[in-house]
Order: sequence, then structure tokens, then C-alpha cells
Amino acid sequence: MEDRNIRNFAIIAHIDHGKSTLADRIMEICGAVGANHQAQLLDSLELEREHGITIKLKAIRLAYSSSFIVQSKNAAGHEPSTMNNQPVENFILNLIDTPGHVDFSYEVSRSLASVEGAVLVVDATQGIQAQTLANFNLALEAGLTLIPVINKIDMPAANVESTVKELESIGFSESEIFKVSAKTGEGVKELIEEIIRRIPAPQLRPGLNKGESEQKAWPFAQALIFDSSLDPYKGVVATVRMFSGQIKVGEQIKFLATETQAEILQIGYLTPSPKYVNELSSGEVGFVVTNLKDLSKVKVGDTITTIKDPSTPLPGYQEARPVVFLSFYPTDPHDLPKLKLGLDKLKLNDSSLTYSPETSLSLGQGFRLGFLGLLHSQITQERLEREYDLDIIVTSPSVNFEQDSQVINKASDFNPTAKVTKEPYAKVTIFAPQKYYGTITNLIYEKRGENEGVENIGASQKITANIPLIEILIGFYDQLKTQTSGFASFDFELSEYRVAKLVKLDILVNHEPVEGLAQIIPQSYAEEFGRKFAERLKEAIPRQQIPVPIQAAIGGKIIARETVASFRKDVTQKLYGGDVTRKMKLLEKQKKGKKRMRRFGSVDIPQEAFLAVLKI
Repeated sequence: MEDRNIRNFAIIAHIDHGKSTLADRIMEICGAVGANHQAQLLDSLELEREHGITIKLKAIRLAYSSSFIVQSKNAAGHEPSTMNNQPVENFILNLIDTPGHVDFSYEVSRSLASVEGAVLVVDATQGIQAQTLANFNLALEAGLTLIPVINKIDMPAANVESTVKELESIGFSESEIFKVSAKTGEGVKELIEEIIRRIPAPQLRPGLNKGESEQKAWPFAQALIFDSSLDPYKGVVATVRMFSGQIKVGEQIKFLATETQAEILQIGYLTPSPKYVNELSSGEVGFVVTNLKDLSKVKVGDTITTIKDPSTPLPGYQEARPVVFLSFYPTDPHDLPKLKLGLDKLKLNDSSLTYSPETSLSLGQGFRLGFLGLLHSQITQERLEREYDLDIIVTSPSVNFEQDSQVINKASDFNPTAKVTKEPYAKVTIFAPQKYYGTITNLIYEKRGENEGVENIGASQKITANIPLIEILIGFYDQLKTQTSGFASFDFELSEYRVAKLVKLDILVNHEPVEGLAQIIPQSYAEEFGRKFAERLKEAIPRQQIPVPIQAAIGGKIIARETVASFRKDVTQKLYGGDVTRKMKLLEKQKKGKKRMRRFGSVDIPQEAFLAVLKI
């Protein structure tokens, strides 16, 4: 297939605006899947289906015949074929479906480095949301051709006119906006034709416009890696975009960033089922199976070239940086090797996951993990528990602080005598109906934030602010949704570190400090926070056989106290007679409920207690 008949594009949108359903309809129309296929076919992970979100990007190759003519004659000088007396050309569409949740925006940035255009999907019932704008800006920075699409026009609550005005307010004209229903397929075929018309054919290198003659003058292989995984039976699998030259099965290749050499065992692409070929050429997207067994040698953003004709690196992109940290401890200390094995395997398909061993006096041995957000941590925890049969205690989230130029990310390393302590701030973008402006402004102020400005976009407002990152993690999302009746959405990115007056809040349960509950918080509201935290812990910790005091302390001074009254619960007390079967079922249910607890002295502390801080 000639480069001029290839179209590489991504689908980007806010969460739940219909990206995966639109991908389904496009695959249907292109004949890749039947009409009765499984819905959201590209969301193949069990957790993707349960949460209704896309977590991992997918790259699918589709074939499409169109009456749109790129040139009057093809490269061989022959007239194009005809269909129903209309001239027809065959095209290859490389479609990349991306996540919409802010925690997985790094997946979006990786895919945008490998395409020439993007379809920006907006839900007609919700309009532009925070992640819509974030992805829009990413695509603009990448220099991509954008096609705006209003989806869900079949819904009774659809407000197409308002959504058109919102898209116009960020620079689109009404004539270039497509209106579709991914559910019914209305307008999707016309959208595919527009993709062929408007999105450019592949370029030689990102950000450079190279003509036909210049491409021929650059025959050396350059493939950009935008995803990677490890097949336990074959080796490292790299998903790549070819920017020049070609690579073939059996060739010796080199990964330029790591100076690693390997042999290509297989080459292929997804249709969405795998199809194996002998080579990939300039402009194509596919996967390369190597004989490497160490995924750390294959970096996302690295360039693959051949050893016989070595080339220069392509512009890459920065690796994802974790912004929130949590500690994972197995409830059974004997499960530590199993937890390590599970993390090692998850890391093979999640390059943004970071972890290191740590030891706690109260919790024993575990791992300190870095995530892109709380949803990212939740998905990781659920996968570990389901796929590796683990029960895990997860500590309260924290962020990186700086003390005298030293980075710390857990309360136990906090030094109250440090000369300079800094905390991270995030630039926050909030979208909400205009009537909630006052409410949101008050919330920003309560979270120690600074309102940076407001912009009207249709019937909504875009509010930007700088807020300490720790404040975003502790209750911000829930409060924002509650105070705006669920209409607000937000996106954030790290901006800077600022000097702050912080203290360490220790939590003592039955007079013993519990490291996993300790917090680093602003001095200005430490006492209020300590009281609220103690109240939440009282609700979360079940009654024991003895009274359990809960204390919040700063520097040895007790600032709050609650007591969990003693109580021994008999779950079989309401059963009379000798119904042993029912008694055993209830006792077994109670046993399962106690699994995710850790014993501290004579007190059992459940998982809910460690995450109670999120509800303050």
C-alpha cells in the first residue's frame, strides 16, 4: 500500500463520550467485525468493561474502499478501479482508540505522537468537558489535523446546537463539525470519508513535512515505539509506527535509547485479531515481536532501526511521572513474594507504574507504589487481588514533598526541623455550568487554591486554578461533584513546588502509632483535620473486645481523641435451633469480611480505615 493511501488517526475524548462505541461502528463499516460483535470490542480488559472506561490504547488496522480520489492515477500510472461506475481507491486506516480518564492521559500523548490526525468526540448531552479540552490541546501541540465530532445525537437529552457553539468557541467552524450517533451508526460512514479527505497521508518524521523525493532519499528504517508488553512465550512485543524505511522478519534491529540489539521473530498488526506479515514499511502501524526477555530494554518513545543500515533517533516523548503514592502490604506476610511477582508482571504492560520495597514497623514488609492518580491505583489494586488472589492493605495516598532539596513521599520521612519544605501544586481546569461559579470558587479557596481565571464556553465555564496537589487527592473530586450536582469535570497537571508550612499528623490506635495512617498536612488546619480524621476512623474501625482509643497527635501533643466502644458481635445470635448450615455460611461470610484487616497489638484495622482520609 502506498503512503498516500494510508491514514493514521486517533480517537480522543472525555471519559464516557463514546470513543469505544464509535470505534466499534467504524470497524463494522470497514468490514473488520460483524454487526453482532461484542460491544466496546477494543475494551478487552475485564476491568475496562466493569468500569466502562478505556485503560489501554489499542491500534487497529482497517481496510476501506472509497470513491474519494487522492490523485487521478496511482503510482503505477494506472487509472483507479471503479465500483458502480464510480472510481474507487483502497485505503488503510490505522485507528487508535485512547482512554478518556485523566489518570490515563499519558496513553493519549503516546498515541498522538504516532498519527497525523485525530477525531475529537464530544457528547451531545454533556458538551465539552475538562478532558475534552486537555486532549484538544495535546493534539494541537502535536500539530495534528483535528475533526470535531458531536456524538449521541440520537439521545433525548442531546443538545446539538449548544454543543456546536461550544466547539465554535474553541476555534472550529460549524461546517467542519460532524454529527453522529455511534450507537446507531448514523453519520459514521460520512465521518470515515472525511477522515480520508482531511487527515494527511503519513509523513516521514514527526513534525516535518517531507515530499515524495525526500522520503525516497531517506531509506533507513525508523520506527517509533508507542507501547510495549511482554509475551511470556515469545518475548518483548513493541507496538510501533514506521516513519521511514522498512523492517522485516529475521532482521537484526537496535533500540537506540538503550543500545540494545535484538532479532525480529514476528511482525503483524491487529484487525482486530492479529494478522502476521513479513514486513512493515513507512507509514504503517503494527507490532514487532522480538527475542528479548527484558522489557526494561524497550522504552516507550525509543526508536527502532536496523543494524545493517543504522539511522538516527526520532523525537520521543517524556515518560510518565507518578503524582500520587500509596503503600501496598499483604494482609498475610507470607504473600509478599506473590505481591512482588504480581507487581513485576503488571509492570510489563504498564510502563507508568513504579514501585520499590519498604518496611513499616506496624505493617511489616510491602511496596511503595507511584501512580498517575487514584483511579490508576484502584485499577492496579483490583488487578492484583483478582489475577493473583491477593488481599492487600493500601495506605492513605501521599505526594512528593521537598525538604532541603531532598524528595520525600511518605510521612515517616518527614523532618519537622528542615529549613525549607515545599509541596507540589497542580494547574486545575474545571468545566461546569455557569451557575456553579460561586460554589466552585469557594471550594478552590477552601482547598488553599488560587483562582487563575474564567472563560465562557457556550453554556459552560472553564475555570482555571492552582491548587496544592494533596488537596486534590483528599476529597476534592467528591466535593466538586456533590456541590455541582454531578455536572462539573476537571483535569489537572503538575505545575510547580511552593514553600509551605507543613506538619506530620500521627495517628495512634490503642496508644500505638500506625505508620500507614500518618499524614503530612498544612499547619494552618492541622487540628481541625486531626479531629475529623479521628471521627472518620471511629466509624471505620469495627468494635473490638476491648475499648479502642484513637488519637491524633502532632509532635507528641494529642490534639484529638475518639474511642471505639467494646463489643463482641455474634453473627449467629439471631438463629435459633440447630441450623448448622446457615450458621456456617454466616461465619464464613464474617471470616471473608475480616480478611482485609491487619492486627495492631490487640486491634484489627480494616482497609476502610486507611482510606478514610479521602472522605474528609
